[in-house]
Amino acid sequence: MDNIEAMPTAVNYALLEEALTAFEAAKKLLTTAQVALSLENQFRDTRETAATLDCFTYNLSRQE
Repeated sequence: MDNIEAMPTAVNYALLEEALTAFEAAKKLLTTAQVALSLENQFRDTRETAATLDCFTYNLSRQE
C-alpha cells in the first residue's frame, strides 16, 4: 500500500468505504458517550455549533 495511485480504482473505493464505515462507527460511539455524560461535561462538536450559529445569525433553516 505504499503507492495508492498504482492501485486499481475498485481497491481505492473499497478503502474509502472502509474508512467511511470506521468514521460512522466512531461518530456513533461519540454520540453514545455524549448522551452518557452530563450536560456540563459534554464534548462540543464545533462544526455543529458553527452551523447552528449560522442558522441563528443568517436566519437559515437547517435544510438549506
